[in-house]
Amino acid sequence: MNNTTTDNSYLFQFLGQKLHLLPEKAIFWEDQQALIISDLHMGKAGHFRKAGIPIPTALHIKELFLLDALIESYHPKKVLFLGDLFHSDLNSEWDTFTNWANHYTQLDLILVKGNHDILPSGSYINSNLQLKNKLMNAPFLFSHKREDEKGLYNISGHLHPAIKLRGFARQGLRLPCFYFGEKHGIMPAFGNFTGTAKISVQRNDKVFAIAE
Repeated sequence: MNNTTTDNSYLFQFLGQKLHLLPEKAIFWEDQQALIISDLHMGKAGHFRKAGIPIPTALHIKELFLLDALIESYHPKKVLFLGDLFHSDLNSEWDTFTNWANHYTQLDLILVKGNHDILPSGSYINSNLQLKNKLMNAPFLFSHKREDEKGLYNISGHLHPAIKLRGFARQGLRLPCFYFGEKHGIMPAFGNFTGTAKISVQRNDKVFAIAE
């Protein structure tokens, strides 16, 4: 059965739900009309510039344009950020995000806070965000780091998962991926300025590598 759709997403039917795994490193949960992303790490470029390392702001603006395109394509009712939305303390890139978010007052923008989400609560409120420490929406429990909740399947971020593919001539290619284990799934990092971490895979795990 070919689950690839006309928009190059992969329709993953899981726990009775339709999850569109997007090459942009996001999930569109069709049943709930929800767009899910993790680990955007906005503000990281500004954080590096403060340390004298010249990283252009355009890096993050491009990611917001990509979010715009996904919202226009899938018309979600809500956007769920699984933590590490902003990388550091306040810098000018938070104003950029606030201006972006305030264009979407018709959407529920929900942030499940991650370890990097350390801004004052008022900053999030001004950015049209609803704050959660975790979000239970059966059959899933959404969190930033792995959590266990009886009867719910956990989907988190944090690890920036990647898988290494090996060829017959010993060549290797490391690619970001979606990971679904027995009780826990991991989202790839949406931000491009994040790095990746190779994950261990068991026999019955489902892994979807993301390539250009």
